[in-house]
Amino acid sequence: MVIVKKLLKWLATGLLTVVTLFSIAIIYVTFAVDINSFKSEIESMARQQGVDLTIEGDLAWTFFPQPGISIEQVGFSDQNVASGALDKLTLSVAWTDLLSISGDPSQLKSGSVQINGGQMRYQAHNSLPLQLDNINLQVRNLSLDGSEFPLTASAQAFGGQQFTVETDMAVRVANGNIHRIGLSDLRLKVNEIKVTGNIEASSQLSFIQGYLQTDRFNLAQQLQLLSQLIPVMSAPEFANPSALSELSMESRFTIDQQALSDISSVIVLDSQTIDVNIKIDQQRNKLTTEISGDSFNIANYMPKSSSGADNSSLFAPLAIPFALWQGQSQVEVNLDRILFDGFAVNNFYSNIFGNQRVLRITSLNADLFGGQVNAIARLDMRLANPSLSLQPSVHNIDLALALPALADYSGLRGKMELEANIQGAGNDVDSILKSLNGAGRLNIESPSYQDINIERTFCDAAALFGSGGKSNQQWPAGTNLEDFSGDFQFGDGNLTITDFSTATGNLNINGGGTIGMLSQKYNFKTKARLDGATTSSTGCSVNKRLQNRQIPFICKGRFDQGYTSCKPDERVLKELLKNSAIEKLGNKLLKNNDSEEQTDPLKSLFNDFLKRKLN
Repeated sequence: MVIVKKLLKWLATGLLTVVTLFSIAIIYVTFAVDINSFKSEIESMARQQGVDLTIEGDLAWTFFPQPGISIEQVGFSDQNVASGALDKLTLSVAWTDLLSISGDPSQLKSGSVQINGGQMRYQAHNSLPLQLDNINLQVRNLSLDGSEFPLTASAQAFGGQQFTVETDMAVRVANGNIHRIGLSDLRLKVNEIKVTGNIEASSQLSFIQGYLQTDRFNLAQQLQLLSQLIPVMSAPEFANPSALSELSMESRFTIDQQALSDISSVIVLDSQTIDVNIKIDQQRNKLTTEISGDSFNIANYMPKSSSGADNSSLFAPLAIPFALWQGQSQVEVNLDRILFDGFAVNNFYSNIFGNQRVLRITSLNADLFGGQVNAIARLDMRLANPSLSLQPSVHNIDLALALPALADYSGLRGKMELEANIQGAGNDVDSILKSLNGAGRLNIESPSYQDINIERTFCDAAALFGSGGKSNQQWPAGTNLEDFSGDFQFGDGNLTITDFSTATGNLNINGGGTIGMLSQKYNFKTKARLDGATTSSTGCSVNKRLQNRQIPFICKGRFDQGYTSCKPDERVLKELLKNSAIEKLGNKLLKNNDSEEQTDPLKSLFNDFLKRKLN
């Protein structure tokens, strides 16, 4: 028992001695060594590594739980893409490592780093800046030999959105230089967006490669948050309220800050799979985006009707790939099938070039309505009202398919050819339609006008002239016409067709008219000329007075209501009827002294015709 007491006494005495000596050493180091005298040397060493470092606050020793240094008010810049400031930086190292590293930091086996209240701004060449605020970071078991150690961090990004990250990090330092940085089991969260993956980078982040994937999240909500920082990122109010509600993505990438970078992604948007490949050419300052997929329902992503709605972001989806890059950009889209409301576009291809404000569509090709569409266009978004110029070329479009889908009208059939050069401006569809101007050429092969039988209408009009005209035959409901051709122009919200010509039987028809782009109204003034004694081989015979004479007709209606009226011009027909009736009726009607009785038969006949709907 005595021996045990002595041993405990000796042990206690030894521990007390060690503690005392250690305390004396700490006091000596703390008061005898002015660590702030090393500020300039630390700043000089940082500059040798390409970092401008300024220390405005004090440096202080820390001893528990590990020895280290605490630095306040630190500013930094790498003279290239990154700059920032830290309220407080704490660096520490295990006691055992402190005795063994011999001035070589690469031998560090166990240390820690803590940052409080940091700020950082990162802007790579020709890209939008990334601002991080309220940065808090903690690293435990730090090593610089390539071994992994845990890292946790939080910050505010994108105008105040919360950002957190957890990962196992690896850093390899040799000869005073960082040769490798690796992030494994990465778990990143920005608001409701969760990202996992792995990243590996070379020294100075000049080359980065890795794999990232996201959980499913609501893109519309995130765009709304981002719009506070980047207005062009806001999404318009879509026709389908659930549009952009589900997005997930996986991406593999290699980023070379000096040469070529490649990012390959698979995006699942609202259950639709899209492949997106991004190539960055640093030497040529060019960003190329390739978008491809099988099927995409664009009807869900069309803006709501402009009636009472703000469609100021109509062109935002198209502009997003260009807004993210300050150099020249190219977007190439290749989709097998695009679904609109009521119809589909097949084999869609588009090639777009531009910068953040001016876009040029050098090629747009698609198959639809049994034909083909080709176009080139230019979109200028430098002004409050974006301006649009378009040169479309349309071939072999089946109007029996196109008009019901586009205008809810089925009264016209045939195969359409069109060439045009048009311009417009505005933030919404209605504004663009109102502002359209330009001209073009229209041809319709084997047209068929279903609303009215033009030959019957002519025969009914001819019957007013006595001999010939009206027939008791069963007329078909519509009119089969010969090939239609005419010039057209846009202006004041109207499509005006000028100098068109066609024919049915022995009737040659020409004229012009207008179609309201917004009102859906149409009004055409045509002239029918009969070459021969009959309207057709199965038609009616016509008074000689009407042969080789142009009879004006007015055809009008509304595409959206199915209303159609087509009848002779009353003013012209009145004169023809008057002269014809005088000769035809002679004294039988006109020799009577009662003027009212003289005109009643003619007036009754004329008014009876004009009041009828010739359908």
